[in-house]
Amino acid sequence: MMAHKVLIADDERNIVVSIEFLMEREGFAVSIANDGEEALRRFRAERIDAVLLDLAMPGMDGAAVAREMRAES
Repeated sequence: MMAHKVLIADDERNIVVSIEFLMEREGFAVSIANDGEEALRRFRAERIDAVLLDLAMPGMDGAAVAREMRAES
């Protein structure tokens, strides 16, 4: 069985590292995006099962990213 894949989208590196460690420890495969545009690219290109999305990112904020992801799924 393949591990479920989680996309972590956050511009704060310390938060990303902590969440990534915890998710991988629980057996999840992790993909990381540092901004909204990268999150959308990864969401479109990879088979993502769940998204942890920061709402306050520079450029495209998390709410806009969530709307795009929802419209495409």
